[in-house]
Amino acid sequence: MRRNSLTGLAAVFASAAGLAASLLVAGPAGAVSGQPVITMDAPTPAALPAAPATAGVYFDFHTKTKNLTAYDATLTVDARGLSKIAKVAFSSNCTAHGLVATCSESFESGSDPKTGLGSMTQLTLTALRGSRLGATGTYKITGRSAHAQIVGGTGSVTVGGPSFGLNRLADHTNLKVGSNLTEPVRFTNVGDRPARGVQTVLAASPGLDFTDHYSNCQYGSNGAAHFAKCYPKGAINIAETAALSTPVRLHVNSTALFTYLDVLTAPLGQPGWPDGQGIKWTWGKDSAPALKLKVIKAGRHSSAPAGSVSLPQTGTVTDYGIASLKARNTADFAVSGASAQAGVGTTATLGFNLAANGPATLYDRSGGDGVPTAWVTLPPGTTAVGHSANCAPWQEDNPTAKAKGPYVCRLPGFIVPKGQVTDFALTLRIDDVVTHAAGSVQLVWGPDPADSHRPDFDPDSRNDSAVLTVN
Repeated sequence: MRRNSLTGLAAVFASAAGLAASLLVAGPAGAVSGQPVITMDAPTPAALPAAPATAGVYFDFHTKTKNLTAYDATLTVDARGLSKIAKVAFSSNCTAHGLVATCSESFESGSDPKTGLGSMTQLTLTALRGSRLGATGTYKITGRSAHAQIVGGTGSVTVGGPSFGLNRLADHTNLKVGSNLTEPVRFTNVGDRPARGVQTVLAASPGLDFTDHYSNCQYGSNGAAHFAKCYPKGAINIAETAALSTPVRLHVNSTALFTYLDVLTAPLGQPGWPDGQGIKWTWGKDSAPALKLKVIKAGRHSSAPAGSVSLPQTGTVTDYGIASLKARNTADFAVSGASAQAGVGTTATLGFNLAANGPATLYDRSGGDGVPTAWVTLPPGTTAVGHSANCAPWQEDNPTAKAKGPYVCRLPGFIVPKGQVTDFALTLRIDDVVTHAAGSVQLVWGPDPADSHRPDFDPDSRNDSAVLTVN
C-alpha cells in the first residue's frame, strides 16, 4: 500500500515504510551530453507479506530543469532478480516479456521542478508460496528519451518483515500553561519477522518542549517544532508488545494553544529514516540517561532473521500517531486600516495588515480553515487596479469582483506565532471623489464570512475591524 503524504509537522516524517536507500545506477548508454537530466529517486525497499497479500512498488523522479517536457520517455523494468521470491505484475502502461517490461512515460517539470515528478509505472508483487522469510531479490530500472537523459536505479525486495502497530495516543484538553504531561508510547510487532531494534521519532508542536533529554536520542528544531529521534536498545519479537521505558514528558509553555505530539516508530535500520527539512541534529549528552524499552507482553521466538524493512501496513494498523493537546490560552488577532488622498483618475495604494498579538501561537492542521483572513470592502467611488500577491478578489474569475471587490487577504502559512505581522496592499483608482469614502478591513475566520465566528481564544473583538479611507 502506498503511503499518502502526512500533513502539518508530520511532513518531516516521510513515511517509515515508504523510504529508500538503494544505489542509483548510471544513465542509459548513448545519452547526449548537455541534455536535461531526469533522475529516479532511490527506489523504496519493499517487504512482501505472505501471499495472497501484495505489496506495491512505486517510482518517483526529479529534475533540476524548469519547464522540461519528455512525453516520449520509456522505462525498462528488469525484474528477473525477483524470479525466486515474487510474482510480478506490471502496470497497464507496460508491455512485458517475461519479467522484463518496457513502460511508456510522460514527464513534465513545470516552472517549479522542486515539486518532483511522479510516474505511471509501478509493480505489484506477491510473495511466491514457500518463499523463505528473509530471502531477497532485486530489480533494475533504466530509461531513455530523445529530450532528456534518464538516470534509473536498482531496488530491493525482501520476503517478510516486522511491522509496528502503535497504540492510540491519548488526547489532552484544558492544559494549564506551565504544566507538564506524560504520553506513553506502546507498540506491537504485528509482522512475520522479528525486528533487531527500534527507532522512534517524536515531534513536539509549537507550545511544547521535551522535558527529558536522553543520551541515545538526537534532538533538533525547524524553528517552530522540536524533534527527537531515539534509538532505545532491544530486539522486538513477533507479536511482542513493548513500550518506551519512560513515557514522553512534555512541558506546556506560554505559546501553547492547539498543539500536538506526533510519534512515528519503525524497525531499527528502516531505510531512509527521516532527516527532513534540513534539521540539524544534536545527540543528547553522554551524561544523560539512556532511553530504554520495556516488554509489556512477550512475543514468540522465530528462526526467521530479524528485519529492518517494514511490511506494508493495512487496516487499522499504523506506526504513526498524533496526540492532540489543547491548552487554556489566548491568541489575539487584529487588523489595521489605512487612509490616502488622491484626485479623480489617479491611483492610491492602501497598506494595511493582520497582526498576531499572542501570547499563543496558532497552529492550524485543518488545511487553512482555522486561520484568520482579512476581508476587504473597497471605499465607494474606487476601482481596484492592483493588489499584493497575498490578496485576491473573492471570486478570481469574476470581473466585477476584481474591480469592485470584496478582496480576501491571507496569511502565509498555518503556523502563526506571536509577533507575526502580515502586510497587505490594494491599489485603487479614484473614479469619483467621495468625501471620507470609507471601506473596511474585517477579520474573518473560515472560508465564508457569512459563517465567521470569532473563536473563544481571541476574546478582544475591538480590533477585529478597521477602516480604509480615501479622501
